[in-house]
Amino acid sequence: MIFISAGHHNTDPGAVSNGYIERDLTKDARNVIIQSLDLKNVIQDKDFETNLQYQRRIKPGNGSVVFDIHFNSGPPTAGGTECYVNQNDFADKNSLSYKMADEICRTTSRILGIRNRGVKSENHSQHPRIGILNLGSGVSVLWEICFISSVINMQNYLQKKNDLLKEVAAVLKKYEIN
Repeated sequence: MIFISAGHHNTDPGAVSNGYIERDLTKDARNVIIQSLDLKNVIQDKDFETNLQYQRRIKPGNGSVVFDIHFNSGPPTAGGTECYVNQNDFADKNSLSYKMADEICRTTSRILGIRNRGVKSENHSQHPRIGILNLGSGVSVLWEICFISSVINMQNYLQKKNDLLKEVAAVLKKYEIN
């Protein structure tokens, strides 16, 4: 089972920069990825749900993939892609979460032509612990596609979005174990 979420919901816009709203971009990315997946094996967040409501509703188990989509924000000169995993998966570079996060980063960097900022532990984010990455068993990754605050990152993303999201869907399928 693949659990995919847009990271932000109707009442939480996320980052806003350069005329873009993170919530709208992540919903679109989620929907494009879902179109590339077998819908029988996908559970998605609902746009009206808070992150906590979504996390309480889903029950990921062994072989499942939890994938949370975001855009980063920072100074206009900041750029690149990165993924977060929980502290245990970060400590174990052979964990499936770490391996999938690394593959997502490499794929994004290659297709968009942006910096690969790498896989990071959740405690290196703005939060000491990220709930979506700690729901139990299975693979869990939070993806920061690129910087919404970077004009160049966003131009590259919008030009190559469909190719990128199709390849990311293939990566998710690869790590889902039925």
